[in-house]
Formats: sequence, structure tokens, C-alpha cells
Amino acid sequence: MTFLTRHSWAVLALASCLVHPTGVMAEDVIRLEVDTGDSDRDNVPVRFEISRGLIRSPELLEALGKGPVRLGASGDVSEIQLDQRDKGQDAPLRLTFILMGRVPAHTKKVVSIDCTHVKAALASWSLAEREPGVFELKNRERTVFRYNATPIRHPNYGPIQYRDAYIHPAFTPTGQLITGDYSKFHPHHRGFFLAYAHAQVGDLHPDFWNIHSGTGKIYAEGVTDRSVGPVVARLTTKHRWEAKGGKPVLSESWDIEAFDIPNQPYWLFDLTSTQQAIGDPVEVQPYHYGGMAYRGADPFVEGGIDVMTSDGAGRVDRDQKLARWVDLTGPVTEGSSEYGGAMIADHPSNVNHPTVARIHPITLPFFSYVPAYKTPFTITKERPTVFRYRVLIHDGRPDRELDERVWRDFVSPPRVTLLSL
Repeated sequence: MTFLTRHSWAVLALASCLVHPTGVMAEDVIRLEVDTGDSDRDNVPVRFEISRGLIRSPELLEALGKGPVRLGASGDVSEIQLDQRDKGQDAPLRLTFILMGRVPAHTKKVVSIDCTHVKAALASWSLAEREPGVFELKNRERTVFRYNATPIRHPNYGPIQYRDAYIHPAFTPTGQLITGDYSKFHPHHRGFFLAYAHAQVGDLHPDFWNIHSGTGKIYAEGVTDRSVGPVVARLTTKHRWEAKGGKPVLSESWDIEAFDIPNQPYWLFDLTSTQQAIGDPVEVQPYHYGGMAYRGADPFVEGGIDVMTSDGAGRVDRDQKLARWVDLTGPVTEGSSEYGGAMIADHPSNVNHPTVARIHPITLPFFSYVPAYKTPFTITKERPTVFRYRVLIHDGRPDRELDERVWRDFVSPPRVTLLSL
């Protein structure tokens, strides 16, 4: 291991099994420069894609064929995960790691990756089919959430209320339940879900939010991909949106990436929804709710939720106002002084960003981003419509500094450059 000086920071130089794009091996060392940019960073996920053609090691290529690979690192970064995000020989490979600790703005760090001791990924994550169609994500032995790809039933409600294609239950790092489902207070609310209340498809007007209306429903078509590694767990799902009479009108996929950030009091994952009309365009019409949503657990109802957004605090003051992020928390048990909840960050690339947030001002512990609050938008079959969100699940009440940092890291991550060798 060799240490050099650059911008007053240590340079970690480790042997690598990658080659330079020119084909010159240059002591078998490749280096990435990580630039924090204009923001202080603190335990931030970093991703960088490389060409498969840069890898000269048959052993590494063989290991990649079996799943994510763990590459050595030390000092300022976590272990590094190398995997192939998409299928196909020409698909790029992705490096993912955590830039550890607090790093000031305008800092450039050079990180080299050790590929000489390729090992199978000792995954910090597990993603198992707990029962048919129910996929449980765990970090070590702690459950983070379950994704439901099979209808979830309740004895007090009939088939019209059965639902899938959503996340519930979800838990804080200390194991506190922070999502609700089948509550007597709006039983159609369901954990983390995405649905539109007012849509038009030809002559149809499906409501995918209020599933008890019978005019629209979202069905999971299964998990198409899943993998776990030392840094990232990934889950890809497919959903079918049907209007009344069983007519499929919209195809959707969810790509979920959860990051292992050691010794932090929160879970962090990205959720990307890609939507495409199947036939006629789907027009999402103006309404005061409908979009990406979070429903809190039932103890939140009676306990007085604590809500904070990027522009202020209070469930009444911030209802139906613009927000870059929203953090909603409540008591983990009825009457408890201990709180927990979730923040969702809205990406600037999303339709009609900055987006209005609907926060129920009285009883219901939920909020949703409403991209069609005043301005409709249309989803076509020719071009996918993509929504990106970052979700922070945490113990305690909202933390403005943390929420703002997580949003900033999401929309403006550190810049990564492949250095010449």
C-alpha cells in the first residue's frame, strides 16, 4: 500500500486488475478522483460506471458472472462493490462505495481500488422471498422492509381492497414499525406506494389511489431482478396498471437500490419508477393528491405527527406547498415519546418539479408528492416517464440538517473522474 499527497489528502494506491483505455497497464493501478464539489459530504454513496473492456482478469469476469464482487479498500471509503447493472456483453459495470466520514466541500480525493484479491461478495444485505411473492430486505439481521409482489389480504375487507406492488412493513434501524396498511383510517393507504387519483385514458377515468372505487388497480407482475452485495442491495419489479374491466393501460417498473452506510442511525434507498402507456396515452389530471406516497403507522394517528419539509415545519402550514423533501414522523407506539418515520427526497428531473406535497392536516399520517397538482402531464407509450426518489427511514423526529444533506447528495452527488495512468 502506497500513500502519496494530493490536495493535502492521503492518496490510497492499491493494486488493480483493470487496464487503462489505451491498453497500457501502467503498473496495474487505476485511480478515481472523487470531487465533493460545493457541498460538505458525510457518509455519501458514490457510483461510477466503467467499461467492461477495461477488465483484463478472467477470474474477475468469471466472478462477476455469479453476482456482485467485493473489492478491497480502506481508509476513507467502504468496501467497493463491482457489479453489472444491466444484462449484455456491452453493458457497463458499476462501482459503488461509500465515501466515509465528513469530508469538506471543494475536496478532491484520489481512491484506488484493489482488484488483486477478488472475493465473492460477503453481503451485508439479504433479500429473500420470505413467503411466495413477499420479498424481505435485511441488513445483516435487521429487517428494513418487505416488498409485496402478491396480493395482501385482510379479514375485514373484501377482494376490492386486496393490494400488491408496494412496500410494507418498513422498520427503523432499532426495529420500530413506521408504515401503515389496512388502517381503519383510510384502509386503502398502503406503506410506500405510487398511485394517481385522477387519470384519463381514452373514455376511461381510472382512480388508482382509491382502489375501493373499483375504477383502477395496480398489480405486481413479479420481481425481475434482485441482487445483494457488500454495499448495495437491488430489487427490480414490474407493475401493471389496469382500468375498470381489466384493461391494462400503464406499465411500470420499480428499481430499488439500498445502500449499506455503516454505523448510521438510518436506512437509505433510492426508488426509481419508470412508467409507459400500453396503448392510449395516460393523462394524469390536476388534483390535490396522487403520486409517490408514504403512509405512517397507526400510532401516528393519535400521537401528533411531527412533519418537516425543505421549506418549513408543520402539517398544516406545509400542506399543499412546494417541497424538495418531506419528513413525516410519529410515536412508535401509542402515547410514546419515541418517534420514527421517513423522509422522501424529490429529484429535480421529476415531472413538474419542484412538486407540491399533500400532507393531511388533521388526522391521517401520510404525505404524497403531487406532480399534477395544477398542471396535468401525459404518459405515452413512445417515451418512458421517469420519477426518482431517495427514501430515508430513521428513528427520532425530523433532522433538518440530515434531510437537507441527503437531498443534496441525491441531486448533486460527488463528481467522479477516471484519472489517466
